[in-house]
Amino acid sequence: MRLIYFDCFAGVSGDMILGALVDAGLDPGVLRRELAKLDLPGYELRVTRAVKNGIQGTRVRVKVNHHDGPHTRSSQRHHHGRHLKEISHLIRTSRLSTWVKDHSLLVFRRLAEAEARIHGISPGKVHFHEVGAVDSIVDIVGTCIGIEALGIDAVYASAVPLGQGFVNCQHGTLPVPAPATLELLRGKPVRQTEITSELVTPTGAAVLVSLSESFGPMPPVTIEAIGYGAGTRDLEIPNMLRVVVGQALQGPEEGEAPGPGASDTVTILETNIDDMNPELFPALISQLLEAGAVDAFTTPVLMKKGRHGVKVTVVSPVSAREKVVEALFSASTTFGVRMWEAQRRKLSRHRFQVTTRWGPVWVKVGYFRGKPVTAAPEYEDCQRLARENNIPVRRIYEEALRLAARWR
Repeated sequence: MRLIYFDCFAGVSGDMILGALVDAGLDPGVLRRELAKLDLPGYELRVTRAVKNGIQGTRVRVKVNHHDGPHTRSSQRHHHGRHLKEISHLIRTSRLSTWVKDHSLLVFRRLAEAEARIHGISPGKVHFHEVGAVDSIVDIVGTCIGIEALGIDAVYASAVPLGQGFVNCQHGTLPVPAPATLELLRGKPVRQTEITSELVTPTGAAVLVSLSESFGPMPPVTIEAIGYGAGTRDLEIPNMLRVVVGQALQGPEEGEAPGPGASDTVTILETNIDDMNPELFPALISQLLEAGAVDAFTTPVLMKKGRHGVKVTVVSPVSAREKVVEALFSASTTFGVRMWEAQRRKLSRHRFQVTTRWGPVWVKVGYFRGKPVTAAPEYEDCQRLARENNIPVRRIYEEALRLAARWR
């Protein structure tokens, strides 16, 4: 399995991603040829070498031409924009591959949802001042073209550094990180820096959260290529995005002991409840998972005095145990919780996306001693596509499993 790792030591933006992909081996001619399949005239893609703090890399810029002359990225994006429906039509009616179409639209949907939450409107009414302009459409679609052209099967990213200060945009002066950027990074690992600059743009954040399987340290990989994408500004650190491309190390060979991460220690929590409204149990399970539990479930039991009750069982990381206990006491009627530690063995796991005829579906594959032993499409993806296309979930699930068979 070929993976790419985004090392965001100085942040991330759409043009930095394109630059890093080209620097890692994406042919600019292929990028231009595929982008030409969009009905998007009036721009020029410029690829140049750049040096930041002594590190060489690639800079990709989009020059947009109008009747009154060329406009820079910053001036263009304040005057032109599109709604999600227009962008969707532009991409759907293009001659791009199905994979590129689906994942480009996924990025834009994430952006629309984030902007809608910030402004209190529906996603369809979001006007993409920043990301609907020609340059950002090129950034997003070009990134998906690059991921496909490089033969990438899985995307990973580091924790994201955030700058501070303020930035001027269509809505006026906004704090850094911009509200949409921060909304997109909800639930992802970030770290604050003392750099007074916008290190992460909404476009860059949307690409990472839409395409990345996970955020954190680089997974085990045999490195094949390294690329540096240069940003526009000069900072006290190299203003670059680094990508690492290579073959994933899928796990120990046959006969070897399980590698790191194949086992861990968890806390098991249990309590019996016989006086709680059954309608409240789904909310209890949700609250336990939000508190950090990795699993929570109920079992019908016959309790003392012949009462029918429910046993609640929770599997929690040791580090989240106290929060889970608090959730149990606050969201249920129990007066006590039993706890003990247990050892857990786990399969090594990899996730990747397959593109069904109805859209992309994440698939999880489990490995034991380096060999794939099971695969499962993500039910939420299948359910969403089934609802959007008015077809049974089973059809999408079965096609995703069939497409995933070549990875096993």
